Amino acid sequence: ARLPKSGRLLGAILLIAGSTVGAGIIAMPVKTAPAGFMPTLFTLTGAWLFMILTSMLLVEASLWYGPGVNLLSMAQNTLGVGGRTISMALYLFIYTATLTAYLSEGSQMCMPLVSRLVGKEIPPWLGTSAFAAVSGLALYSGPKKIDLLNRACVYAALYSFVQLIVRCSGSLQPQLLARANWEVTSTCIPIMVVAFTFHNIVPSLVGYLGSPRAVIKAILIGSFIPFFLYIIWQAIILGTLPESLVYTLKSGTDVVRAIGSTSSDKVSMHVSIFSFFAIVTSLLGIGMGCNDFVKDALPKSFKDFTKKRKRVANLSSLALTLTPPLAISVVAPGAFYAALEFSGTFRLILFGIVPAMMVWSGRRKGELAWVPGGDLPLLFVMAAAFTVIGMEMHAKTNITPWLTKLILRQ
Repeated sequence: ARLPKSGRLLGAILLIAGSTVGAGIIAMPVKTAPAGFMPTLFTLTGAWLFMILTSMLLVEASLWYGPGVNLLSMAQNTLGVGGRTISMALYLFIYTATLTAYLSEGSQMCMPLVSRLVGKEIPPWLGTSAFAAVSGLALYSGPKKIDLLNRACVYAALYSFVQLIVRCSGSLQPQLLARANWEVTSTCIPIMVVAFTFHNIVPSLVGYLGSPRAVIKAILIGSFIPFFLYIIWQAIILGTLPESLVYTLKSGTDVVRAIGSTSSDKVSMHVSIFSFFAIVTSLLGIGMGCNDFVKDALPKSFKDFTKKRKRVANLSSLALTLTPPLAISVVAPGAFYAALEFSGTFRLILFGIVPAMMVWSGRRKGELAWVPGGDLPLLFVMAAAFTVIGMEMHAKTNITPWLTKLILRQ
């Protein structure tokens, strides 16, 4: 399929960076604190390179079918109805959980300021609904306006982050950065996979940029920005907070509070600003990708009905995208946070194993290979993903004591 020409590289770079730098950067120290800085740096580099490779596989599959397709269409064309069904289930679980968390946390950050402005406290359900409505308006405005808004949010987040670096760099303690516990690095991988997930917008970017080279350039630069930010953020957290305080971190909110409690009001303010805009940029990128995904998943009869009613089609897909996470965040705001811990494992399946299987199947059906190395990258991705998933399942199920008792009985 012939791709449209486009010169939107900067916007694509910032969209990838914005959709990647989200709540993950705030919450990551919760998992990386026991490992220490150097093991975290090593694991973070490996996770970044792995996710770049899996995104390249998605670019190859997108090139086979041109703009306008999404992960569902590619999965059905290469893996059949079963592949489409599994991909849909994984996608819906991962991003309903993610959007729920972003709507909930974003509204919680906004509401204190809004309450002060209006002179009375706003109910949480109203605040979350209002934040979702504003987010919906932004997503409805279309890719070009989302691009401009995202740029503004990324610049605001980067400004506050630079302020944090300037104000906190002098207080880094080498002895804290020297701590290392390599045995627990595997527990950090799932949250790092979450932190480097921008794959849902890759098919959209193929049509948005119109050139595979431009898409890869956007991926490399756009993902390097959060990679660099993550390293600096880890150094600030692990190199400034006392060791006793680091081990008490249980959530992203705890991280923000810990920095605020040990630093000046200016630092606390910039932490809050950076955290808010990091969530907003992620919400814009993920929301745009999810909206395209939902459009692609709608029945053909509905697509035919709305062919000349684009506004109806856009509103319908947007409502289907935002209503479930809004309902969950209002009724049970904490319900999906536990699921977010598992989302890294599910992302390894959806954005690691599934793309490798799609490319494997597509090439054997006659599609042209674009990622170099033959089948070796595909086998590597599947082997690495299955290994991490196995380690994570072992840790979650705590099967070792059960096996030990079983062996001792025999």
